[in-house]
Amino acid sequence: MKNPIPSGRLHWRIVSLLVVPLMLLALVPAGHAQKKEKLAPTYRQWLEQDVVYIITKDEKQDFLKLTSDEARDKFIKDFWEIRNPTPGAETNTYKEEFYQRIAFANARFGVGSGTDGWRTDRGKVYITIGAPQQKQYFRNAANLRPMEVWFYSNANPALPLAFHLIFYDRNGTGEYRLYSPYFDGPDKLTTGVEATNDPMAGLKMIQDSVGGELARESLSLIVGEPVDTSTAKVSLQSDMMLTILKSLPEQPSYRDDIRRKRMNREQVSSSIVRPGQNMDVVLMPTKDARGLTRLDYSIRLKSPSDLSLTETNDLHLAYALQIRVQVFDAANNKLIFVSQKDLRDSFDKDRYRGIKDKAFSYEGILALPPGKYRLAFQFTDWNKNVSFRTERDATIPAVDSTKFIIPAILPFSSAEQVDPVAADVLPFVLAGVKFTPMSTANLAISSEQNLQVAYQIWTSPKNPELASGKELQVEYGIGQPSTPGSAKSIKEAVATNQFDRTGSLVNGKKLDANEQLGNYILTVAVGGPSADSRGFAQMNLKVVDSSSLAPQPWVIVEPTIRDDMEKGVFDRQRGLAYMSQGQATEGRAWLRRALAANHDDEVARGRLVEAYYGQQDFAAVYALYRETGVTDAADAATLLRIATSMRRLGKEGDGLSLIEHGADIHSGDPAMYVALADYYTQMGNTAKASTALQRSKELIEHN
Repeated sequence: MKNPIPSGRLHWRIVSLLVVPLMLLALVPAGHAQKKEKLAPTYRQWLEQDVVYIITKDEKQDFLKLTSDEARDKFIKDFWEIRNPTPGAETNTYKEEFYQRIAFANARFGVGSGTDGWRTDRGKVYITIGAPQQKQYFRNAANLRPMEVWFYSNANPALPLAFHLIFYDRNGTGEYRLYSPYFDGPDKLTTGVEATNDPMAGLKMIQDSVGGELARESLSLIVGEPVDTSTAKVSLQSDMMLTILKSLPEQPSYRDDIRRKRMNREQVSSSIVRPGQNMDVVLMPTKDARGLTRLDYSIRLKSPSDLSLTETNDLHLAYALQIRVQVFDAANNKLIFVSQKDLRDSFDKDRYRGIKDKAFSYEGILALPPGKYRLAFQFTDWNKNVSFRTERDATIPAVDSTKFIIPAILPFSSAEQVDPVAADVLPFVLAGVKFTPMSTANLAISSEQNLQVAYQIWTSPKNPELASGKELQVEYGIGQPSTPGSAKSIKEAVATNQFDRTGSLVNGKKLDANEQLGNYILTVAVGGPSADSRGFAQMNLKVVDSSSLAPQPWVIVEPTIRDDMEKGVFDRQRGLAYMSQGQATEGRAWLRRALAANHDDEVARGRLVEAYYGQQDFAAVYALYRETGVTDAADAATLLRIATSMRRLGKEGDGLSLIEHGADIHSGDPAMYVALADYYTQMGNTAKASTALQRSKELIEHN
């Protein structure tokens, strides 16, 4: 059995989160305490108040080691820049929003609490993960204490996909404390003596007062976690989630990401954001031979001088690059996944002479199902220590059984037939032909050039018009929008029997661009006999003097595409995208494929276990574990769900071995002991559960 890695911290109710200078000093090593006392009030406030909920332990220690205000100012500047969603941008939207959260917390949550709003439980949550998507207020419900219920979804990759938080006025003073299903219980949400120390009576009182929804949430804050309202029995999974929420800066995913960004920040001397000036991005939604949609993309620098080369000891020339693409759900701006590739290569000077006047171009693939996405591209040149960043919106259209769709028009400079074996692992390959794309956002051609375009037409293979035997009509129209009457059109017919078995057809056209200088719009429209079935796509272009044309590219195709396909990386990308859209059935199927291809994929495993466990499909959780095991990267929540599923299937001893093994291997992680305590509680061993919780508390206090 592979070793699990837990994560997280103990629940807020066990260890106080109130951060004051004396407590913070007590946690600082002796060698650092003296230096910290010398901090000016502005730096002390920044460390102990402004960023106390988001700074990592490593960052805090490094800040305390600094001996000059100049170094501290630089540290603070870098601190915010590595969290900047658009590195190098003049405005850091994260920093601005973060300080707005602090101001809101101080204005709204301090009243009645006897302390500053940022110190309150509501303030901590609001500052850490922002405003909830929904709020419910229960101020005057019969037999219930005043409370608020906040709902979050996709709040942070380390947290469940959807969860509630309950804040209640425990002492009638106006101070709302964060509720714990395990350590508080439903009876603590009620008034009067009828339910005192009686969770079942408290649950019934909640149901009678406001209904079953809040009653269920009083047993579990996690949407989808199985609960038993007949016994009011609760698990520690909600408290594990609260533990992670409290300690987000020390979660492995967050901490490692900050470390990587800090390292990059130290290596990169400048980060330049010049969309459309230094870097052009070409996007092309395509369907492959299996009928699966994806997004082919090209990142192209504008000038040969934008890429730096260094000379090696053997007189070769070398480049060192990083290509990073963040994929967000455009509907709610939540990160779905990140694709990051490092490229290093060298070549001799004969090869250099062939490319020295060409601009660098990189091509890759993102496995995306139909949907709307926002993509953030970052190109880093390690030799020059410079980054370029830009963003694009992308739509992968859904196939319609009664319509014909042109997802995009691809202008290209050259095309060549490729080996069918290589066709699936090369971007910008349509019907076995590899195209060298030109810009789709800033296309410029000369009046002496021909405009060559290719495109796919999509429909369902069950579209009745495909079997009609009739032809599709394709019309190309090009004209200057500022000049009425300048439009020209060309019509042609396409036989429906040219569509492949997935409902896709590749077509293209060479157009004479013998036009006067200026801006143009190209439209490609396609349709069958039915007017409702017609679709079209447009693109802008500019006819310029030949001296203004961009240099030709030299192209590097991502070399790991085949490995990513074989190791399930693309299956995981597709599955995560489906899950972000709420299409759980499709998402689970693709995540299972990813895990079958690579048993070490803890991202896929964690999402699958969470999904199956939420459906109370314990057999599926156990089967997944039997098939793929776990690795050292498995988090505590995943391990607990697997172990609990084992117990529900009568394999209590196996589940206990899994949890205890994780605690033995990772004895310094308090979240692992919360998971262990939960499992002991399920077994009815309250003594061992208490010991595990005490160990978790000791670890928190030590840290």
